[in-house]
Amino acid sequence: MESRERILERIAFWKEGAERDRLSRYESVSSSVRAHLSRLLTTRKGSVPISPEYGVPDLSNIAGSFESGTSLQMVQTILETVARFEPRLLSPKVRALDDTTELSSLRIEISGEILVNDQRTLIQIPAFVRANGEILLS
Repeated sequence: MESRERILERIAFWKEGAERDRLSRYESVSSSVRAHLSRLLTTRKGSVPISPEYGVPDLSNIAGSFESGTSLQMVQTILETVARFEPRLLSPKVRALDDTTELSSLRIEISGEILVNDQRTLIQIPAFVRANGEILLS
């Protein structure tokens, strides 16, 4: 199965015409995956009427301390959410990185593979989990 942009992105690109031709296949698919992950990870679980499971649970109670046990729990929660709701990201992984420059935040990396021209291609997406539980993709 070839990874694709979401239908509304394809319609928008179709209207733009020549602009779409300038984007490489990797850029268009990876941009689409990043955009969806950003929406997914900034949506509170239970706030979307079409699927009560879509989004991440409230991480503010966990994120406040960033102890090793809580960061592992947070990474696992994010991984489960990404694996369930972003099927274009194959073999997803989420790992906590130690070298954060922002106080009260946890730096993570979301990685996996996307299919581009029937070949698996690595994608790595850095992100921050703030103390209030907010997840921001870099």
